Order: sequence, then structure tokens, then C-alpha cells
Amino acid sequence: MKNQRKAEEMAAERVQLLSPLLTEGLDAAKAREIKAHLCAEHGFSERTLRRYLAKYRQSGFVGLKPKGKGRTPTEAIAPKLLEQAILLRREVPNRSVAQIIQILEWEELAQPGELKRSTL
Repeated sequence: MKNQRKAEEMAAERVQLLSPLLTEGLDAAKAREIKAHLCAEHGFSERTLRRYLAKYRQSGFVGLKPKGKGRTPTEAIAPKLLEQAILLRREVPNRSVAQIIQILEWEELAQPGELKRSTL
């Protein structure tokens, strides 16, 4: 998540929300009653509460932080591989992208299927 402080605040709110369910020796009937009350009061589904509890029990406070959306940016093609592709194109300007990919695979600079036309 972009704003770490906001993620920490949301996790703290979730811990506060779950705190009645985290007490030791809580019987199943009382837990169901507390869950029903929390769902009605905060507008969460029971499934959401179960997920929060599972994440808290598995990872603690960190598990309750919301995850960031989207992918983290990565380099589409390794710089050395891109450099080799550019050199191949400069050698023979009429070479197609498919031919460049095939040459890079033959020279074992790229794994078969690693490079795609649209990326290169």
C-alpha cells in the first residue's frame, strides 16, 4: 500500500475490532454471539471477520494490514538481453522481431518462450 501510516491505522482498527474474539477461553456460543454483534454493528460479513481472525492468528498485526493493489513494476526484459536484441537488429535492419527472438534463444541468451514479440 502506498501510504504505510494509513495501512498501520487500518490494521490497528481491525485489531480493536477483533479484540473481544481474541480472549483466552472464549466458548463457541459466546464467540458466535460476539461475531453476530460485530457484524451488525460494523456492517461486515461473518466471512470477513473469519478472514481477519485467520490472518491475525497466522501473521499477527502485519497480517491485518491491507495489501497494495496492482503489480509491482518489474523490468520486462533484462538490460543485457535488450542490448543483444538491439545489436542483432543493427547488424541486419530487416531482421524481424521473431527472428531476433529465435537467434537469442539459439544462442541460449534467453529461455524458449521467455521473450514475447509484444514485449521486445
